[in-house]
Amino acid sequence: MTSTASANVGSVPARSAGLGLPVFALLAFLCTSQAFAQDCDRPGTPGEMTECATLRLRAADREMADTYGALLDSEDKGFVAALKAAQDAWMRWREAEGALAAKTANDPALVEYARFKQQALMTEDRIKDLRGMAEN
Repeated sequence: MTSTASANVGSVPARSAGLGLPVFALLAFLCTSQAFAQDCDRPGTPGEMTECATLRLRAADREMADTYGALLDSEDKGFVAALKAAQDAWMRWREAEGALAAKTANDPALVEYARFKQQALMTEDRIKDLRGMAEN
């Protein structure tokens, strides 16, 4: 399963009749995705490792967006401007670090895994930083 396959789940057309095969395919995909996600404690193949790192990054990105969004609601316009500039710079840094991690992967099958893992770790750390700002 690739990350593009999971991104296309919402594009399955709904039909009022004759849903047999599309519904079965969607259910099979969702069941496989759920079972696969539970195996992220011990992924066995480079593909599974990459998919788990992708899922971890997506979850961290969602959490970061929520935390960042809440901070943007501040009435302190100077803080909001500085936060936006810092977040933009941080996003560029995260992308560069992910690219660097990908270049240092010893196995070509692990290039994307290395990128997504690094970006997930950095995003999880950024969430802690943003939460700290919210507490002040």
